[in-house]
Amino acid sequence: MSLLGSALIALGTGQIAQAVLLVESESAVVNLDAQEVTFTVNFNRVPDFFTVDQFDRQADSFQYYIDPSGELPIFRPLSAYSNLSSIIRGEEINVAGDIRIRDVFSVGSFEPNSGGWGKIRGSVPYSLDGTVLKFSAPLQFIGDSDGLFSYQLLLTEFGGSSDSVENKSTIASVPEPNFALGALTFGALSVGLRRKRKHKLAPSPVNQYDSVKA
Repeated sequence: MSLLGSALIALGTGQIAQAVLLVESESAVVNLDAQEVTFTVNFNRVPDFFTVDQFDRQADSFQYYIDPSGELPIFRPLSAYSNLSSIIRGEEINVAGDIRIRDVFSVGSFEPNSGGWGKIRGSVPYSLDGTVLKFSAPLQFIGDSDGLFSYQLLLTEFGGSSDSVENKSTIASVPEPNFALGALTFGALSVGLRRKRKHKLAPSPVNQYDSVKA
């Protein structure tokens, strides 16, 4: 979306125009031992997840489309969302202060605030430190088992798309057992040496220490 388009949306919703929300960097890192994935997004500015317009659309929002097959692009011809396992809805943060994860397809009537997507699979808390958003979710919530999935991250402003990124998850590396043992041994030795040196220099001890459907 162009800067002009964003400004028109802001005027139409009665909001003060500001810089278009964009993704500076992002990642999805999987911890297989914990069966959990941590999503991190660095925006170009601090997002506003709680201001809404007359249609209950957030000033700033995001949505993840999760494809457990790990293929790209996410929206392939004739897929009709059938390749997706779940939708991560930043669009519902203003409702309960967390991030809801939903099924792709609804069964029966739509749930309130669902944006037309399916039932809630689970919800998770999030942290926002300046421009950096971070949250973790069990792989079970997003419908993946091996930690190798692809996704599209979509940003919106009052329901209008402002940016999107497609990527694949990465698996967090775990040190080899021998290396980890060596590191612990070296660390213990280093602490011992520091304590000896400190004792020589100072003999007296001192205490210290959670959109509109695309």
